[in-house]
Amino acid sequence: MGACGSSMSEEDKQALKRSKEIEQKNLEAFKREQEKIKLLLLGAGESGKSTIFKQMKVLYGADLTDDERRTFTAVVYSNTISSMKILVEKAKEFGKDSLVEDKASFDKVDAADEGAVIDEDLGNAIKSMWADPGIQATWEIRSEFQIVESVKFYFGDIDRIMQPDFLATQNDMLYARVRTSGIVTERYEIDGSIFEMYDVGGQRNERKKWIHCFDDVTAVIFVAALSEYDQKLFEDADTNRMSEALELFDEICNNRYFSESSMILFLNKKDLFAEKIRIKDIKDTPAFADFPGGLGDYDLGIEFFLSKFLALNKNPDRTIYHHATCATDTGNVATVFNACKDIILRGNLKDSGFMD
Repeated sequence: MGACGSSMSEEDKQALKRSKEIEQKNLEAFKREQEKIKLLLLGAGESGKSTIFKQMKVLYGADLTDDERRTFTAVVYSNTISSMKILVEKAKEFGKDSLVEDKASFDKVDAADEGAVIDEDLGNAIKSMWADPGIQATWEIRSEFQIVESVKFYFGDIDRIMQPDFLATQNDMLYARVRTSGIVTERYEIDGSIFEMYDVGGQRNERKKWIHCFDDVTAVIFVAALSEYDQKLFEDADTNRMSEALELFDEICNNRYFSESSMILFLNKKDLFAEKIRIKDIKDTPAFADFPGGLGDYDLGIEFFLSKFLALNKNPDRTIYHHATCATDTGNVATVFNACKDIILRGNLKDSGFMD
C-alpha cells in the first residue's frame, strides 16, 4: 500500500486532497443541518402568529432597511384607511350612522381610496372618526363583522402617521397586517445555534400546504388568539374563531407527522382579551356557555381556554408547554421565546417543567 501511495502523481495527490476537503465540508454541512433547530409556527388565521414571526426579526435579525420601512409605510396607510372604511360601512349597515356627529369626515373617509397616502386632511378625518360616538358604537360590536382589532394602534397614533415625513418604524411593522400566503422562512443564529422558523398561511385554504413539508421540525409553536372567543372566521361567517383554533390544534397535536416534535402553545392577544372580558362575558358565546366565571375573570378565562386545548392531547406521554402572550409586546415575546429556546436546546422537554 505504501509503495502504491508513493507512486501517486502530484496531480493525483492534489485531487485526493480536494476530494477529502469536499467530503469534510459535506460532513460539516450535514452536521450543521442535523443540529439546526426547526420551528414551525401554526395557528388559525388572524391568531397573531405572523406578528410573532416578525418579532423574531426584531429580536434576532437585522434592522429594517429604508426600503422595508417604505414598504411598510404603504401597508400602514392601507391598513388604517381600509379599517376605518370598514367601520364607516358597518356603521351604515348596523344603523350606527345616526349617532355620527362629524358627517363631513364620515363622508370623506367613505370616499377615500384605500391606496392613498394619509395626508393631514385625511388624517384629521380619520382622527375625528375614531373619536366619534357613531364609530365608537360600531367598534363596540366589532365581533359582528371582520376587522383586525390591533388597527386601533394606528388610529390612536394618527397624528404621527399623517405627517409628511412619516416612515414606518419596527413597531409599526409589528402591527401591520399582510395576509400570509404560502410559506415564509427566516434563519437566525441565537446563542451559537441555528434556528430556522417557518410561518405558513393560517386560512383554511392554506392548510393543505403544511403537513407534508414539516415532518422533521424540532418544535411546533401553535398560536391561538384568546380575544377571539366571540368572533367569526374571515372565510366562514358561521364558525367561531376559538372553536376553529381548538379543532385545528386537535388536528396538529395528534398528527403523526408531529409525533416526535415538541408542542408549544401560545395563547396570544392576552392584552385584547383583558380588555374584552371586562365587557363581553365568555359564556354569552354559545360554544363556551360552560365558562364558570363572569365579566372580568381574566385568570379564570385563560385557565378555561387552556384546559380546553390541553384536553385535546390524546398522547398521555406528551406535555404541552404553554404561555399567555402578547405578540406586539417585544419584551413579552423575548421572555417567552427565551424559555422556549432553553427548553428546546436542552432537548428534554418532557422533564423540564415548562409550565406557568
